[in-house]
Amino acid sequence: MIDCAIIGGGPAGLSAGLYATRGGVKNAVLFEKGMPGGQITGSSEIENYPGVKEVVSGLDFMQPWQEQCFRFGLKHEMTAVQRVSKKDSHFVILAEDGKTFEAKSVIIATGGSPKRTGIKGESEYWGKGVSTCATCDGFFYKNKEVAVLGGGDTAVEEAIYLANICK
Repeated sequence: MIDCAIIGGGPAGLSAGLYATRGGVKNAVLFEKGMPGGQITGSSEIENYPGVKEVVSGLDFMQPWQEQCFRFGLKHEMTAVQRVSKKDSHFVILAEDGKTFEAKSVIIATGGSPKRTGIKGESEYWGKGVSTCATCDGFFYKNKEVAVLGGGDTAVEEAIYLANICK
């Protein structure tokens, strides 16, 4: 039986794994279908994070996080979780591949996913001009013409932010 199952391999999931393993949890398992790291691994340039001394890709930024977690004993189950249910005094985790796991505790750190529009060129230019975070990436487009696509409050907030630094 797993002592602590962590669902989601982004910064929150990796942080949970680090604290669990350093805190003495012997059997902590991270459930993440792909390479741990989360959305940030898709960023082409990161320079606005405390302690980052030079521009680094999201993948390179998250690599030390993964290494540190695995060094302390966090295990990685490379599968997506379909369902978690309570059974008696433990949890049953149903993985995408049909396997089941039992865990004493579960931490859900699934994060979020940016909405894609499907517009031609969006995937090709993702992280190279197409972004979903004005405060993260707006600085790269200072004094340049930009456009904001969206219909909600967040789009308006992003546009207001960019209006102060872009054309």
